[in-house]
Amino acid sequence: MLTYDRYLLRNFFHVFGVCFITMFGLVVVIDLLENLDDFLLKNGDGGTLGLCRNVLQYYGYQSIFFLDRAGPSLTLIAVITVLILFQRSGELHPLLAAGVPMFRVLSPLVVAGAIVSGALVLNQELVIPRIAFAAHAPRGSLDSNHVDVEPVYDHASRISIDGRRLLPAMRTIEQAEFVLPAPTIASEMTILRAEKAIHRSARKGQPSGWVLQGVTPPFRDLHLTDQGAKIIRPLSQGDAIFVATAVTCDQLYKRGSSYTLLSSQELLRRIHSPAFGAMSVHRLVAHLHTRSVQPFLNVIAVLLVIPLIVRRESPGLVVDSAVCTGILAVNFVVIQACFYLGQARIVPPDLAAWMPVIFSGSLAAWISGWIRT
Repeated sequence: MLTYDRYLLRNFFHVFGVCFITMFGLVVVIDLLENLDDFLLKNGDGGTLGLCRNVLQYYGYQSIFFLDRAGPSLTLIAVITVLILFQRSGELHPLLAAGVPMFRVLSPLVVAGAIVSGALVLNQELVIPRIAFAAHAPRGSLDSNHVDVEPVYDHASRISIDGRRLLPAMRTIEQAEFVLPAPTIASEMTILRAEKAIHRSARKGQPSGWVLQGVTPPFRDLHLTDQGAKIIRPLSQGDAIFVATAVTCDQLYKRGSSYTLLSSQELLRRIHSPAFGAMSVHRLVAHLHTRSVQPFLNVIAVLLVIPLIVRRESPGLVVDSAVCTGILAVNFVVIQACFYLGQARIVPPDLAAWMPVIFSGSLAAWISGWIRT
């Protein structure tokens, strides 16, 4: 059986790889044909090698995001394809004739689904947070990526942060403006204008915040309160000022989706941070619960597919595939509806996240008796 298990796993990952290359290759071809002018414009006098390097760099980053989004669907497609191929070639019949249960025969597919889910978790937690700046990068050059700043409000210090434009890859705000409220931070409302504001992550004994370079008015002209003196500090390099705040670079653009690129550890830190409002915290909590149940949903989906494709008294592979697609579509609609209820605060976010697991698990247990024996 171990030889057969390896054979089944090899076929699964082969089909998974082919499906990934095919689907992402189609995305690249369509996107490149529509946006080749952007690459040529950003390439300038870089020549053919420079153009190829920019194209490979851009779509190399995008392939990681594509794998995160399409990984669960590719897993189901690979499982369905392998089951159809094995039934058409009759490779399951000898093992069934030998008395091996069907679930034991196909258990490597469940293991393969769990392996892919684990890889997607590692990709989400370790890889994507490091390259999140590339998710919304313009085609052609990641270094020149800049977006308009969406003003944000620090609920802990009540400091408002704005600027002309943001460079996510460099974690820099150009023409930054920090509004210090009165009377909590300064004796009167003060606007700090800086040529650049560079985000600095938390270090040992030092909070996270922004380093303001070329700032006016200078630190000596500020009238800070005791609380403001703890948050606004002068730096040794010239006229630079450090503003301690939990507001990070990704909160200054596309706030409706940028948090999905964070690691779970960062999500938990923000949930417990007083700098975020109630609406933002609820959105983070709902997304964290949704992320935590996704690996279970991926494996349950595989357990749903197996009895539907390898059915007892099957009317045919075409009908089985159609029934499987219909049940998976209904299951997907239920999952998305539950997640929406959690985001809309109709039900608690933890219940909204686990309701799909209960529904899908119960459905998989109910149809498990349909499997061929």
